[in-house]
Amino acid sequence: MAKQRKVKFLEKAMKLFAEKGYHATSIQDIVEAWGISKGAFYHHFSSKEELMFEIVKYHLEKLLTPFMDAKPEGWSDKEWLTQQLTMQLEGIVSQKDFFQMMMAEQLPKINADIQRYLFAQRARVFNWYCQRLMDIYGEKVEKYVLDVAAMLNGILREYIFYMMFDPSMFRAEAIARFIVRRMDAIVAHFDADEEPVLKEEAIRCFTEIAEQEQHERKAQIIAGIGRLKEQVSALAVDKKTHHQLHAALDTLEAEFANEQATPREYVVKGILLYIESQRIQPLSEAVASLTELVHEYMTHHHR
Repeated sequence: MAKQRKVKFLEKAMKLFAEKGYHATSIQDIVEAWGISKGAFYHHFSSKEELMFEIVKYHLEKLLTPFMDAKPEGWSDKEWLTQQLTMQLEGIVSQKDFFQMMMAEQLPKINADIQRYLFAQRARVFNWYCQRLMDIYGEKVEKYVLDVAAMLNGILREYIFYMMFDPSMFRAEAIARFIVRRMDAIVAHFDADEEPVLKEEAIRCFTEIAEQEQHERKAQIIAGIGRLKEQVSALAVDKKTHHQLHAALDTLEAEFANEQATPREYVVKGILLYIESQRIQPLSEAVASLTELVHEYMTHHHR
């Protein structure tokens, strides 16, 4: 499924779930909204649960990827945190229907994959808060960073709750600046002999889930490379093209199969761009799917 078309399908399905409720929406309702047959639906999604999982991934990646970008040159750590929190608040309000649906439908209960994914994203965001707090406050916050990250998360969630009701009453940037100033006060007022409440063992379950998700994503990438190799072998192209495509895929596979080193982003992106540049139509869908998986892996790995 072409990426642009897939996005339209996911957004239409999300609106149906938001309006009618997940359980009350049938696959027939979905295919009628999409203007396709049930057979076409099952070509792309094995079930309604898988469709919901794709909707969740699409909306959360849309929210999380931009505000986890690298700090622009010349920006202070505190100013960059403020802007990223602003983007997070604005992103949630702009996807209001999805987040309200997510809360109403209790998505973790739909299936184990969605539950694990949501837990992994929670760990991803929490870890990101910890890193940003350490960048700003250094040794002052190190002992209490888990507690401060938990407070930051809790404060944000409460303001998001009010913004959902009437976004026009609030400015995301003003809230973000207000919250960051509160972080300054919190970090400045720990007693020297005060013990943190949250320690590593308290959040280990979230860390382990995030690590497991990355392991599974890597396995999916390797499986996708294997499928591409089979498709390349079946292509009616000259020997030189066969050899070059197989060599490229072997190199890509080695990047992800090496447990001792992180896949090199420039190598991975270069190989995918090379394969895509060949414009071999029978490979286009598999290449697009693999590129999406690799993008998700690299985004999660570096944040």
